[in-house]
Amino acid sequence: MPAAGDDADTTKSLIWDWPLRIWHWAFATVVVFSLTTGLIGDIGLLEWHVRSGTLALGLLAFRIGWAIWGGLYARLANYRTSPRAILNHFRGTNPPAPHTAPGIALVGLLLAIVTLQVGTGLFATDEIFTEGPLRQWVSLEFARNATFIHNRAHWLIVALVSTHVAAHIVYGAMRDPTPLSMFTGTKAVDVPPTPHYAWRGAATLLAAAAVVVALPD
Repeated sequence: MPAAGDDADTTKSLIWDWPLRIWHWAFATVVVFSLTTGLIGDIGLLEWHVRSGTLALGLLAFRIGWAIWGGLYARLANYRTSPRAILNHFRGTNPPAPHTAPGIALVGLLLAIVTLQVGTGLFATDEIFTEGPLRQWVSLEFARNATFIHNRAHWLIVALVSTHVAAHIVYGAMRDPTPLSMFTGTKAVDVPPTPHYAWRGAATLLAAAAVVVALPD
């Protein structure tokens, strides 16, 4: 996740490769769709809610793979931060970097909560109409506990997504180019551009698709 603090005099480097940018917008779309179909409460939308949750699982699998062998700045090694680094960011004392400290923290929290939400959704049940694809693999007590978490953790996702969007609105009002970075993939920071790994992107996509296909109907 990008954040403010780019140096306008610095040559722009490619930070977010095209697989990560496509993933970002696909993930954002699926998360919003899942939240919408889940919060409306329409029984007719629950089937679509389960489908979007399954797709979210595949996207999470892709991001995990891409964090291991993907683009240079998509890897876990470039997502390290600390409370001091976050504080220094708001003080304006951190040097320009591919990812900012608050952005790293927010991305980590959001991915963790969405993973929790998707994971509990696999076992969730309303005990009447709808259940997750792995519900039959666990006891009813386990499924009820998963459902309890699933029916509440989404508010954390709403809060984190709202924070993310609000931050970019502020950046836009300040004429900061950060909100455009997930379209262009570039940032004004003095680092080597990330290499292109088309074959790795295709292989990671196939692996993520296999995770989804492996789920029982």
